[in-house]
Amino acid sequence: GSGGGGSSQDAKHVLDEIGQQVHDQVEKEAKERSNGDLKGNLTISTIFDTETTGTDDPCSSDYTTRFDARGDPCKKDGTGNDVERFSVKQGAECGNSKIHGNSKGGTGTEVGACAPYRRLNLCNKNLENINKYDNTKAKHDLLAEVCHAAKYEGASITLHYPQYQNKYDDSGSTMCTMLARSFADI
Repeated sequence: GSGGGGSSQDAKHVLDEIGQQVHDQVEKEAKERSNGDLKGNLTISTIFDTETTGTDDPCSSDYTTRFDARGDPCKKDGTGNDVERFSVKQGAECGNSKIHGNSKGGTGTEVGACAPYRRLNLCNKNLENINKYDNTKAKHDLLAEVCHAAKYEGASITLHYPQYQNKYDDSGSTMCTMLARSFADI
């Protein structure tokens, strides 16, 4: 066949369509497997000290106020010190031990797989206290904790976006594109 000179937009469109098909299939299979057992409900979550309102909308003022009262789950480490996440001082961790069965090649110089910044600096401290032994509450608490972390992660991205734009304006990649690519492995 001919090598055709389609545009990069054509290739992106094809990849987007394939991605959507894979997403739809995986979502369908997950729903069939779980039979709805994994669906959380914010109104049943036990992470808040008081009863919540009747809404399951994490953007409602009731939840926003409650999340604000709990503070940023990712700002401090276990000793109360501020954590500088996604620092340029720290690169991605690379090594042959990151993937089971991955080993150095004949020259012994291969770096191996790398763990992206997102994985190294993932905010999951608030997830460590979920009661994993009471699964009737765990799914609701997990939903609330993920919403809580997402609120602060979104605010962090918004805060640092102008600095990124000033520093990397000529890179040709937007922050949104880079965030999307950082999740390509999942």
